Amino acid sequence: MSTDIVHRSVQSSELSRNPAAVFAAAEEGPINITRRDGEDFVLSLASAVAQERRAVQIAADLMWASLDTCGAPLTARLRQPFPWIEFLTPEARDQFAEEIVSVTRACGAIAEFTRVLVVFDAWRSSAEAIARGYIPDGDLHWLAEPVDVPDPRLK
Repeated sequence: MSTDIVHRSVQSSELSRNPAAVFAAAEEGPINITRRDGEDFVLSLASAVAQERRAVQIAADLMWASLDTCGAPLTARLRQPFPWIEFLTPEARDQFAEEIVSVTRACGAIAEFTRVLVVFDAWRSSAEAIARGYIPDGDLHWLAEPVDVPDPRLK
């Protein structure tokens, strides 16, 4: 295989001659397949394309919420595309809004959106945990002394 693969670009003839090497390189990132007689192709993992589409959808939802002229605060407008934020505290909703907008803008500046998905999924997981009854340690009532509890299996 030519050294062009290091530059993430190969000629279409290289794909014909050595498909296994081109496919192996595509496992590590998108490969630009150049053609003399037409527009270039990009060979990429389907999962990478799906992640990118998901990040673009999140960005589009953020843009919609930020441009809505209903007069409500951004955190209230974010409930439409992301209804799960209802499970977060008002303070956490504000933190989510600030962080997701900031990270999305930063990711857009470098055209790498993995971090958007990490931040988004972390907040959504927190909301899911709260919805399932998770109580933060600081909100729990801890016993000062041990208490004997009967084994419920013996009843």
